[in-house]
Amino acid sequence: MNNYLRIITLLFISLVTFAQKSEVDLQTRGSVSLDVDFKKGWSLGTEYRVKFNENSSNYRGSYFYLEGDKKINKFLSAGVAYRFGVVDGENFHRFAGNVEGKYKLKKFTFSLRETYQSQKKTFIGDDEGTAENYLRTRLGVKYAVTKKLDFSLSTEPFMHKKDGVFETDFWRNRAGISYEYMKNKSVNLYYIWQPDVNKKYPDTKNIIGINFIFGIKAR
Repeated sequence: MNNYLRIITLLFISLVTFAQKSEVDLQTRGSVSLDVDFKKGWSLGTEYRVKFNENSSNYRGSYFYLEGDKKINKFLSAGVAYRFGVVDGENFHRFAGNVEGKYKLKKFTFSLRETYQSQKKTFIGDDEGTAENYLRTRLGVKYAVTKKLDFSLSTEPFMHKKDGVFETDFWRNRAGISYEYMKNKSVNLYYIWQPDVNKKYPDTKNIIGINFIFGIKAR
């Protein structure tokens, strides 16, 4: 019995020590987006986003997004993206290219997106890691509850190249609900659970966000 008590005590101390060295942060985000649909499958999207970390008590920074996409066929599209970040008074640039496939089955839409991103400069506490280049594979599903309401789930590992192979830094797992309250105007509420992996003391980010989306059909 004494041996069992010693083992349980050691396990408890190990868990407490591990928890003290690993951090869990509750973050919040707010954003406004404008999506423009053009003829022949072209689209352009912009977004302004603000982020708060340290349990939402600290203003982290502002981010500006610009994305362009081209629908190749019924199932496949490709695009490029640019992000300009202002964090702690410094400016950061990130570029990305992606290919995405979608398949609709009744009220479900399944998607698989492959993204390669490159950031010119990194900074401590970046919510997307400290490596300059990432390979991201996002698997998602969306369910249309009604014509105006849908629910989505996705999971996405962020992998950077190390010693010739890609190693996962963290996973971004997202659940969201979108509602079109007026024509071409919708709001998206989402939660992200983002745990680190392949680290001795992995941190975890819990992120709650809201995004107001406005659409224009330039056809």
